[in-house]
Amino acid sequence: MTVNAIILTGGRSRRFDGVHKPGVEVDGRSTISRILQSIRGAAADSEVWVAGPADGLSETEQKGVRVVREEPEFAGPLAGIAAAAAAIPTEAAFPVDTAFPAETADVTLVLAGDMPLITAGHLGELISACRATGRPATGADDRGKTQFLCAAWPTRLLRARLTEIGDPTDGAVKLLFAGLEPVAVAVDPEVVSDFDTAAELEAIRTRLSPDGP
Repeated sequence: MTVNAIILTGGRSRRFDGVHKPGVEVDGRSTISRILQSIRGAAADSEVWVAGPADGLSETEQKGVRVVREEPEFAGPLAGIAAAAAAIPTEAAFPVDTAFPAETADVTLVLAGDMPLITAGHLGELISACRATGRPATGADDRGKTQFLCAAWPTRLLRARLTEIGDPTDGAVKLLFAGLEPVAVAVDPEVVSDFDTAAELEAIRTRLSPDGP
């Protein structure tokens, strides 16, 4: 089976002066373009859904993704996940005599749009752990906290959790994980670093610089 991927780009970026973070350039490439490249590296046949603006992707890249938007806009990342999951087709969307399985993909990646250091290797490990266990798989950030917005989910389970939650407006993404024990996948915390401030972005750029630490 293939892999679905949801990239969340619908935030207001309040702490970043309202600048669209996924479109911010890091080492010569927009953040969202870097994320998309890593997704393709981990699962070349993945179906990618952008929940929010696709700004930062080239015209060619935009042709290879599908764009949805949560309602109302700026209703939070959980609402973005729900909007994308609702748009992703299932077997019921196709005639019964086709070869489509119950889910068009067994695993769905859920990724924040402001993590430019995400690697294909880490995403591949998340996908493998998710498939092996039937549980969501995540890494941890530099504070040792579960990185809820860099996770691989069994697609059926993700849909079930969203149904249980109901209205996702302004809900916390950690609600998806309530009562579940995600699989912990070892990762360098820098790989799952995001940025909310100019200082955090500069730190990421410094890591990628040939003269960086």
